[in-house]
Amino acid sequence: MTRQDALLGLDTVARAAATPQRPQPHAELGLTDAEYERIRGILGRRPTDAELAIYSVMWSEHCSYKSSRAHLRQFAEKAPPTDALLAGMGQNAGVVDIGQGYAVTFKIESHNHPSYVEPFQGAATGVGGIVRDILAMGARPVAVMDALRFGPADAPDTRRVLPGVVGGISFYGNCLGLPNIGGELAFDPCYAGNPLVNALCVGVMRHEDLKLAAASGPGNKVVLLGSRTGPDGIGGASVLASASFGGAGEGAKRPSVQVGDPFMEKLLVECCLQLYAAGLVVGVQDLGAARAGRHPALPGDLRPLGSACHRHRRGHRHRQARDDLARRADRGHPARQRRRRRAGL
Repeated sequence: MTRQDALLGLDTVARAAATPQRPQPHAELGLTDAEYERIRGILGRRPTDAELAIYSVMWSEHCSYKSSRAHLRQFAEKAPPTDALLAGMGQNAGVVDIGQGYAVTFKIESHNHPSYVEPFQGAATGVGGIVRDILAMGARPVAVMDALRFGPADAPDTRRVLPGVVGGISFYGNCLGLPNIGGELAFDPCYAGNPLVNALCVGVMRHEDLKLAAASGPGNKVVLLGSRTGPDGIGGASVLASASFGGAGEGAKRPSVQVGDPFMEKLLVECCLQLYAAGLVVGVQDLGAARAGRHPALPGDLRPLGSACHRHRRGHRHRQARDDLARRADRGHPARQRRRRRAGL
């Protein structure tokens, strides 16, 4: 641990090894005592604050599907063979061949707990997240749909949640220019205090535009881009993807709900599509609720704790594409352009 780290109070790996009994808020981040002890066993020490936040996100229900993956895995294992499926389990979204060189990509995802805690923003960011998944497959998002389940229509909690959910979905889709082409709504006592908010997005693409969450070859450039870090930080998924709703702490979770920025996401959509068309992207992954915690190259001393929406890898084997990326980044910066000309680039 350096003197600067000590002065700044940073919880580095060295400090974690030297202070094994320091209390940590693992329960507040959604980790059980058994999971926390398992993390200590894996690392051979207590985790740093950054590592604890990353583990809590990656081991959350939202990201790891720890209570349902045994069942979800059967969809891949029991699926009949087909040539129409261009991308399936393990990718950001499914891609299906529809003929004449075209494909559609679609995915549905829940945003239940955030929508219960903060109905408008929880539902709005559910739409934003599913749109990014479609974008990450190389497709242009063209439409959204939703499937909603609430408790009895006359229940006070339904009257609190439903208007915000409907408003958040329509607001975000409208800002992105995506029509909501269909949906369904149902009321039943079993959903009282436990609403289901499912958002679906559809995209269209050519076969050759398909992008996957992988990039091979040494020297790939990794670029993180998206909206700026909000008050939810990187731990939102771990706080909100809990096993149950309700309780006195629900109001305290509101700052953990991401605040959507559809206008920035619209720019992100157009930017990514232009990068795809220029052949600059080898692989792409939506980081989603795990934020920077899902990035493979971030150390345990991660600082500062930030968030990111997308990861783009550009391989050095496409040298022209890499140089083109640098030139594009220099546009509008005369001083940078002069330095590159003097360097012969």
